[in-house]
Amino acid sequence: MNFGTNAVVSGNGVLSTPLISDPSQPTFYFLQLEAVSVGSKKIAFQGSSIGGSGNIIIDSGTTLTLVPTDFFSQLSDAVETQVTGGTKTSDPEGFFSLCYVPDSSLKLPPVTAHFKGADVVLTSDNIFIQVNDKVVCLAFYANDQLSIYGNVAQQNFLIGYDLPKQTLSFKPTDCTNT
Repeated sequence: MNFGTNAVVSGNGVLSTPLISDPSQPTFYFLQLEAVSVGSKKIAFQGSSIGGSGNIIIDSGTTLTLVPTDFFSQLSDAVETQVTGGTKTSDPEGFFSLCYVPDSSLKLPPVTAHFKGADVVLTSDNIFIQVNDKVVCLAFYANDQLSIYGNVAQQNFLIGYDLPKQTLSFKPTDCTNT
């Protein structure tokens, strides 16, 4: 976590989107997620009508990305149809619905989160979470109460909150080298 001038997220590769606050929910910041692409399949995101014009909370304290059930079904189906290699399996804990035993043949489709003004390209580490030594699962979860962009999706990005300008910036980075 950086503060002051070190907190400025700038340079090549920076993408910015409006940061939306809602006085009735002052502990949250909202973004406008327009769609998510899995390969060439673009899935429109409605989300919930929270945060004024925002439809998804950004939260570094929530692990998974929570999305409405109908959107999750479309996203999960799109990912599943485009994954090649690996072996599909069930989650040993019974929580996640799309899991694989990864091997060298596993290829995951490219996934992009289309925020208003910012197309954030996610890596496999943003899309799947390792649940044990042998299983990875889709790091999205169906939830009809709140939509939350969780911290797995934010990994290896510098995220800058510019409250005076009301923008949130993403910059891809290798956090293992900082």
